[in-house]
Amino acid sequence: MSRTRRLDQYNADEDHLLLERVFAGDALAFNQLYDQTNRNIYNAVMTYVKNEHVAIELVQQVYVKLWNNRQKLKEVRSLKDYLFILARNLTLDHFKKVTIETRFFAEFSSKGNSPVSTTDERIEQLEYDKLLNNAVAQLPPQQKEVWLLIHEEELSYADTAVKMNISRLTVKRHLELSRKSVRDYLRSHIYTVLTLPVFISTYHFFK
Repeated sequence: MSRTRRLDQYNADEDHLLLERVFAGDALAFNQLYDQTNRNIYNAVMTYVKNEHVAIELVQQVYVKLWNNRQKLKEVRSLKDYLFILARNLTLDHFKKVTIETRFFAEFSSKGNSPVSTTDERIEQLEYDKLLNNAVAQLPPQQKEVWLLIHEEELSYADTAVKMNISRLTVKRHLELSRKSVRDYLRSHIYTVLTLPVFISTYHFFK
């Protein structure tokens, strides 16, 4: 057996022992695993996201997921492969989220006035509208009324204030709060409008 093969076997055995300790809930072993592998995972993720802060966040998610799902480590044969698969999947999720948010909020900003041409686009538009309606339905009564008067009936702040018998400043405050609530709702439910073309457009990053 060559020296290289013996070294590879030694590393594989060491990884296996380390995984067994992490599987058993050994926090020191987990820290050791992190110290030995995080730089390679960071470099791999950074190659695709090109953003230090995003890469650091994704690497943290890799190890959080590994620890939270450590009961699955008993089935892992290659630590390196397992970590890179986790990193790949989380990076794909990141790209999907960014792609969907960009498309969704572009649609949201257009207020639905642009023509919808294809069947897929019409279905997607219906999903967007449904999600937005659900977000608005969650608003407190006054915020909801302000939202509908300004966004649906296209009233001015002044006209809305008169109609609701409140000040313009109160209208502005309700609108700001409602927009924040709607945006938070959309972000937390954004994956419900994920379509296959969006997934395919991001999948090539890790082929």
